[in-house]
Amino acid sequence: MTNTFKIYTLGCKVNRYDSNTLRTKMLAGGLKEAQENANIAIVNTCSVTKSAVSKDAQILQKSRKENPNAKIVLMGCFPVAYRNESEKLGADLVWGVGKLDDLAREIKNKFFSKNLIFHSSQDLISADDRSRYFIKIQDGCEQFCSYCVIPYTRGKLKSRQAREVVEEIKNAVKRGYREIVLSGIHLGLYGKDFSSLLTKEGIKGRFHSEQIKNKIPPRTLLSKERGNLNLVVLLEKILKIKDLGRVRLSSIEITEVSDELINLMKTEKKICKHLHIPLQSGCDKILKRMNRPYDVAFFETKVKKLRKAMPEIALTTDVIVGFSGENEKDFKDTAGFIKKINFSRLHVFPFSAHEMTAAAKMDGKVAPVDKKRRADTLRKLSVGLERNYKNKFRGRELEAIVENSKRGEIKGKTEFYFDVFFKETAGENRAVPGSCVKTKIWK
Repeated sequence: MTNTFKIYTLGCKVNRYDSNTLRTKMLAGGLKEAQENANIAIVNTCSVTKSAVSKDAQILQKSRKENPNAKIVLMGCFPVAYRNESEKLGADLVWGVGKLDDLAREIKNKFFSKNLIFHSSQDLISADDRSRYFIKIQDGCEQFCSYCVIPYTRGKLKSRQAREVVEEIKNAVKRGYREIVLSGIHLGLYGKDFSSLLTKEGIKGRFHSEQIKNKIPPRTLLSKERGNLNLVVLLEKILKIKDLGRVRLSSIEITEVSDELINLMKTEKKICKHLHIPLQSGCDKILKRMNRPYDVAFFETKVKKLRKAMPEIALTTDVIVGFSGENEKDFKDTAGFIKKINFSRLHVFPFSAHEMTAAAKMDGKVAPVDKKRRADTLRKLSVGLERNYKNKFRGRELEAIVENSKRGEIKGKTEFYFDVFFKETAGENRAVPGSCVKTKIWK
């Protein structure tokens, strides 16, 4: 068998990171990546909504069409949520989420006879984006929003060790990445799970082997690694990395935007002045039905704190329209609150009930035509919000990370998360993906 593979990825940035981690391991093990006719086709699935589940089936079919003789590996959230259905799809290997070292070994043992060596994750960096480096620092969620299946598929909170995160970022910086994006399922609760690792017998899991190997007393080891470890403490460690360009948080809940985080962002120039904070609804009635841990008053108060500390901060958000029980007044309340907060961009999602969640059993279903109309309304609103926010920087010079170049035009990402476009220059100073350039904002 020729050692070739292809990975198909759906879903969030965490899925993307997992796919690239597995990809990097397989390349390091001697396998080759193919565009088609691969021997192994790996489909990393998403099951966050019913729409996502439908896309899983489409991509699975596509993988078989493009790689007719391939062994199929099904991984991600779908096999966790739909184990029985996954086994009926005829995949040669069904996996869940995480434990990518084990998955790499399983692929090697099951499909290849050669003595391939797959390195552990801390020895490698995982990237398919030449401009910005996405790193997963945390997995799992225990919030149990009524519409969300992720706690059932991703499990409990699981944070990576700080020293492992720092080492991976150091390697990424050495490779030339000028922006590091911290990603996770519940990013703001990074480190919270470490406090549960200490037991009467010692330290469980990942700490136990190090405890035995180095003869470190359990409490000393935990204190050394954790020491009230949270997102702010991790950021402080990351900011000490030599030659670090800038760091961005991918998404954070409003309840985890602490005063400590606000103060750190305010004082540290290397932290992008941008937060993606999911709102989901601007109506307290709907927020309660969603089981979201805040109301609109709390959200607004926290945003005021952010803007007082950083008046120019970019605030992007997610909004779900057509949630069960949402009437026209509720939707107007949401639209009005979005205007009041004055976000810089919206990601709008028509509600799609997942049968495994509490929301699937709720009454007050909204007609598809109304969901579409409401989604269209908010997307038009988003265009205006984004334009107005970007106009604040007209005539100013900003740094941008180059993402791509087409037909002499450069596309870059500013720290405020909006894109800029400018003409490419010739010579030694020619912009390449990943480089940081200064440009004036004209449009």
